[in-house]
Amino acid sequence: MRTTKDLNVTFLGIIPVLEDKTGILSPQEIVSLSSLLVFKGRSVQQLHQDGVERGMDRGKRIQRIMKKSSLRGHASIATTPVICFSYEGSKFLDSGLTSMIFASALMASGRRTDTSREDIIYPTTISARPKAKEIYKRNSEANIDLSNFLLAEDVQKDAASKTLQFGVYGTGIFQFPLESIIALKREWEAEKDWMPEEIGLLLEKIEAQLKNYGVDLLYATRTVAPRNTYPYPNIFRNPIPSNVVRDLIKKRRVGEQTTIVSADFIDTPNLKKRLNDLNKDIQKMIKDKGGIKKNWYQVLLKRNQIARDYHLSANIKILSTVVLRVWGEKKRHRTVPMVVESIYYCVDRAARVFKKYEKQVQQRKLDKKAIDKLGQVYSIPRSIAANENFLYAWLERGLDSFNAYNQMIKLGVKPPDALFVLPRALKVDVLQEYNLFNLISGYYPIRICSTAEEEMRLLSRKEVVMIKNLLKEKGLGYLANHLVPKCQAVGFCLEEKPCGMIQALVKGYDDRFHQEIHEDLEKRFQEQLKIINKK
Repeated sequence: MRTTKDLNVTFLGIIPVLEDKTGILSPQEIVSLSSLLVFKGRSVQQLHQDGVERGMDRGKRIQRIMKKSSLRGHASIATTPVICFSYEGSKFLDSGLTSMIFASALMASGRRTDTSREDIIYPTTISARPKAKEIYKRNSEANIDLSNFLLAEDVQKDAASKTLQFGVYGTGIFQFPLESIIALKREWEAEKDWMPEEIGLLLEKIEAQLKNYGVDLLYATRTVAPRNTYPYPNIFRNPIPSNVVRDLIKKRRVGEQTTIVSADFIDTPNLKKRLNDLNKDIQKMIKDKGGIKKNWYQVLLKRNQIARDYHLSANIKILSTVVLRVWGEKKRHRTVPMVVESIYYCVDRAARVFKKYEKQVQQRKLDKKAIDKLGQVYSIPRSIAANENFLYAWLERGLDSFNAYNQMIKLGVKPPDALFVLPRALKVDVLQEYNLFNLISGYYPIRICSTAEEEMRLLSRKEVVMIKNLLKEKGLGYLANHLVPKCQAVGFCLEEKPCGMIQALVKGYDDRFHQEIHEDLEKRFQEQLKIINKK
């Protein structure tokens, strides 16, 4: 039986570390000496050598510098050292950590990995209560069994996996600047009653490693410094205080799942000219397949230059209610600022709706209105809704999981532990802000691709239609023309198998040319590798 206490963390290294004939400089020694560069204009090695020649006490010198810089909250000192580690634990660590703005992560994908009963992870307050443990075990196994049954019935994994809970085994690799670890620690101190206990266990393991990594002084001074860290979207927080998402949701029309709440544009002649010129370049490029091979890279660079120079010319805020699984994708776009509602608020809302229709779910007598109401708080994928047996099995698992959650709370289980039983089909509210980069190059071109997660793709395409209509109303059709999938931005499909989207842009785009362009891409890679290896 796996438990949250079994969290396994493997530390993979830290940077920067400098090793030369005089010895090894730790990260905090490097950043301490680097802080002197501002005033003395000399290299780290020179400053270190000066100290050696003058017989300065190395430890005392670093402490003195730390007190004058990091203790005052100079963030650049703490953003420089970066710790990398892998973990084995529950998938809630993904939800709790990958929204960190300045961190980076590679996670095992729930869209691609299998899940069995052996993958269930038991939180502490559930393990300590036999009745709660039995409730949790029974419902977790039922969620997994339904997911695997649906997969056996040829339901796509994007849909079937949403009945799985996050309280199952997961792995990943994280890269965290020290400043981000301190941001996580402060969030933990403020919201520890609402955050998964694994986050606290992870922080303990990281802090135990700090001295070995040579950043203990830096961490200690920055932790107590009277300066805030940059906030990040944390779904695990006290549900009582309101937030901008909740304030806006109250004003939204009933049943509306996504809406533009504000939009500001700076319309300049030069932006229009550059986007129109880019469109001409694309149209010229796609006239023949040789043109695509020859010119796609320059077209890509030109798009990026426009996004660089004009990314603040567009600002659109969109309020959406999305399935928890989709939020898991959204939060990893660190160039898209967001505020997310507390998961506990969304759980209570969904539980109330399921309670209202409990008898109809159990008796399998739901009308369309009731199904729509349930679908507003709990995802019902199209392939599930299309099959009555799948639909009721799906909703029964949702109903039983919410009931299990509330039963365990009454038995004294902490809310973050009780969350482990809830399926990823739960819906949460999120407000996101998109600039020009994310409209034409970053977020939307990726998320409207046919390979994107099903509900993410459908939602993103709906939002793109809304944005395009708004742009045209404002006389900005030249910008609307560039809200396209990633294939149409470069003239060929980047995936293994092309779909109709690229064929809509490039006439005669077939499997043969698709293979040719990817062989050309491989050739470019090999040429670049040779150049690098010669240096």
